[in-house]
Amino acid sequence: MAGRGTAKTRRWTETFERIPEDKRRRVLSAAKTAFARNGFAGTNVNLVAREAGISVGSLYQYFRTKEEIFLALIEGSHKYLSDTIDGIFAREEGFLARVEALLRMAVDTSMEDPALLNLYIACTTEELAPLAGKLSGRIESVAAGRYRKMLSEAKERGELRDDVEETTAAFCLDNLFMIVQFSFGSAYYRERLSLFLGKRAASDPQRVIRGTLDFIRGALMK
Repeated sequence: MAGRGTAKTRRWTETFERIPEDKRRRVLSAAKTAFARNGFAGTNVNLVAREAGISVGSLYQYFRTKEEIFLALIEGSHKYLSDTIDGIFAREEGFLARVEALLRMAVDTSMEDPALLNLYIACTTEELAPLAGKLSGRIESVAAGRYRKMLSEAKERGELRDDVEETTAAFCLDNLFMIVQFSFGSAYYRERLSLFLGKRAASDPQRVIRGTLDFIRGALMK
């Protein structure tokens, strides 16, 4: 997660580059926990430093501002998402197989790392409106182009209806993936899912994935 960035794109300092990998991971993990628990406004550098077990002075040697710490976390998840989607597309050829793999990725990542999911949810709130220009392009551009290409290729193979418009369909697909992911990593969205499906069905990720696949199949495929 604390992969090395270029001088132009990295959010941390050269000092952070030089410390051991396990320490970089520990600092970023501590920051993720602090932001997920307290929100962006409720987290300060003192809290992150205490969570990481380092001094505030050391943290300022690694990152110039709290904003840079937060953006480093978001950009780390950006790379992970890019690599994961590309891996799915390399393994799976058919449209529905890819969609199913993306849905399973959404569920698995939300359950395995709810703190990271909470950071993403925070990015969608008015609390982080001042950072919207720096956040939305990095986060959403990962999926937008890939999903449009996936739909275009599926249409060329004759898997989708001829009247499917790729850009709008990509937007709708991304929203479906997002709400499924939120529903298994956030207390609010889990409760929301239960209201629609009932508590028993909402606790069964496989049922939600199957139902979402059926909906997508009916909406887009021949």
